[in-house]
Amino acid sequence: MANIIVVSFKEETKAIEALHKMKELDAYGDITLYEHIMIRKKANDHYEVLEDKTDGTGWRTFTGMALGGLLGALVGPIGLVVGLFSGTAIGAVFDIGRYDFEDDFIAKVNNKIKAGDITIVAEVGEDSSVFIDDYLKPFNVEIIRTEADIEFNNFIDEQVEDLEGKIKDEREKLKKATASEKAKVNTKIAELKAIRKAKVVALEAKRKATLKEIKDKTKGRINTLETRLHKYEDAVSNSFQKARKNRLKKRIKKEEEKLYQLHNALGEDIVD
Repeated sequence: MANIIVVSFKEETKAIEALHKMKELDAYGDITLYEHIMIRKKANDHYEVLEDKTDGTGWRTFTGMALGGLLGALVGPIGLVVGLFSGTAIGAVFDIGRYDFEDDFIAKVNNKIKAGDITIVAEVGEDSSVFIDDYLKPFNVEIIRTEADIEFNNFIDEQVEDLEGKIKDEREKLKKATASEKAKVNTKIAELKAIRKAKVVALEAKRKATLKEIKDKTKGRINTLETRLHKYEDAVSNSFQKARKNRLKKRIKKEEEKLYQLHNALGEDIVD
């Protein structure tokens, strides 16, 4: 199963060098680098994202709100982790229950980016933590790691696991391949990565559809409760009725809070 790796640096050159080393491990077949993003926190709720390059020339600046929109385009749980780490994903704690993230991992990454820090968030397939840990040891940085287990749909989940198994098999071939064979094996790995990415995208679509369904049901419950409350508006004549009215108000408030979290989890503005 893939892991989520989070590691921060004070110097841009070291962060880029570390990402190069992770890509080397991927090329050697020691790990599989599925997805990654490099992000730097600036002042005044601005962030820089290093897009498609690892030489430091591809930085793009986002406001916190714009970065929150970018996270929705990232595959799988990596966008959610960036949102937690940067504080741009409001309501992410509600949504994170759908991922098998450990509590101590959430505590470590939640709002921990400091101004000027360059942070790598990556989803990697690894049989052991030794490779990345040893490669990054000279940088003297803390590596935060947790499993990125996705549990929404067993059928899709099994397909993702099957693809990861095939990628692992190709990695083993890569280690034994001759120079002339390496290109063919790397092409096969790239194809399997692309298929896995498509499966995870489908998984994300299912997650959002499920959240929308829950949101719609929650709105329906709120409407039912409000209808019942209005019936008591003109007939609150004793303590029993007052108490029941207060209970209904509390239930409505609780459902409205849940609906607010669902809006945030879906990245929607609240308009109703």
